[in-house]
Amino acid sequence: MRGRTTATLALLLALTGCAGTDEPGPGDDPSHDASHDPSHTESPSASSTDEPADLPSGGPVDEPVEAEPAAAPLDWQDTGVEAGTRYIKGPEWEALGDAGDTRVELARDGKAVTVVAGRGRTISEVLMSEEWAVVVRQDKAETAPSEVAVVDLATGETGEVATPPAASGGSWALTAGDLHFPTYGDGGAYCLATAALADSNGEDGWCAPDRSGFSGLTASEHGVGVMTFDDTRPVACRTANLLDGSGVPQPLKGPDDCTAWDVAATADGAVWSEVPKPRRQEEARFHASADGTFFDLGPGTTGTAVPCGDSVFFVRDPQGPDEPARLMRWTPQRTLEVAYESPSTGNAFLGEPTCGGGVLTLASYGEKGDQHVWANVS
Repeated sequence: MRGRTTATLALLLALTGCAGTDEPGPGDDPSHDASHDPSHTESPSASSTDEPADLPSGGPVDEPVEAEPAAAPLDWQDTGVEAGTRYIKGPEWEALGDAGDTRVELARDGKAVTVVAGRGRTISEVLMSEEWAVVVRQDKAETAPSEVAVVDLATGETGEVATPPAASGGSWALTAGDLHFPTYGDGGAYCLATAALADSNGEDGWCAPDRSGFSGLTASEHGVGVMTFDDTRPVACRTANLLDGSGVPQPLKGPDDCTAWDVAATADGAVWSEVPKPRRQEEARFHASADGTFFDLGPGTTGTAVPCGDSVFFVRDPQGPDEPARLMRWTPQRTLEVAYESPSTGNAFLGEPTCGGGVLTLASYGEKGDQHVWANVS
């Protein structure tokens, strides 16, 4: 069974620019607090403090409005695939991996395209938008760059993203036809690359400063989110950012210093999580900003925030022995909704949700049985 892949595991996959030394690098686990205080600026998505008359208004940054969740389940359908299997449902195509992460089959109406990891490699990422699918073939020894296979979902033709060379592991995000991924720059700097898949045009972008890194990439039509962290010991300082127009991370206004984890852009702000207790790194509290005002979205699980369709989703583990695990949804109407509840209570959890071109896929595990379901997001 494939359980939840935490942000910690994702960070440990990333290579570091300090390989071979005792110093932490861009792929190290930043799951601790720190004595470092980064400066914050206004989120690039926050446009004004004037609230539209028909939308709820949040509070000031130090007194956010608590959002009360309402039941609004999506129209979930059974995938027909065992929970724990790598699977992404798209509007027309679906991607199905095997148990050993050696291949992925993309299928639509009887047509199939198979991507094989190849000798010495494993499938580490599968991403899908309405137009494209991306399959990342990672070197098992993590000494060679990842190979990136691209499938044009309009034609079924396959290609590659060869430049810039992708780092082994790390965090990846796909929105429409733009792929965001880690690469290495001059002097081994850990950098964020972007590739326009339609013309195979990839280029280096922002590079993390020395002795720091990034992870937790998310991407949607509203922007790209990324968590940056430094190597402060014994605890690293984490910052939630959105990329500005030039591709440079800009810290959000709102998160407490050094506690941020998840981050995703919205139409009028962002959603992020904060980890108040370093030793309980999976337990976070989620927040949202909207046109310069702020909302408290309640507890959630780190590493589970995903933009999909018009909303941002995150997982909330059971809050008591009689409570189910829930998938929460922050909508453009500034409402917090319960989009899914697990059949089991107490000892239950959800896998990381995945989004394929506006279709959400979710695995649920518990004593009353596992589920693997999908739903369209309007």
